[in-house]
Amino acid sequence: MSVLSPVSSTTLAVVMLTAGILAAFAVRGFIRARTRARRRVLEQPNSHYTSKLVRNGETRHRWHHIDLDRIHEVNRGEVVRLLAKVDVSGVDSLRDTERVFLDQVANVAGSKPQATPQDTGSHIGRDLRHRPA
Repeated sequence: MSVLSPVSSTTLAVVMLTAGILAAFAVRGFIRARTRARRRVLEQPNSHYTSKLVRNGETRHRWHHIDLDRIHEVNRGEVVRLLAKVDVSGVDSLRDTERVFLDQVANVAGSKPQATPQDTGSHIGRDLRHRPA
């Protein structure tokens, strides 16, 4: 004679099957999370890697601070046209020759002098300001 009746053994089987399925989903979720964490690549602190977005932002900043008064009027028109193109379409829209031209103009003409913290009303100390490499 069996200790469990057929109804209770069926119920026990269903409960055990449900618990097994839930355990399988939990293990699957854990494995997926661990796999995602392994694939994720984080930039190490003080690394020498700079993302393309940051480089484009620094380049745009350097180009927009070209001192136009130090450039010949023919080149000034071209610089203004290229800067307008950068504003509308982004840095990646420039051809290689246009990028080289703007880089050379930025090197030759230099940038406008940066405002000192006293001029901008900034409360950030001199040693705490960002200094790009």
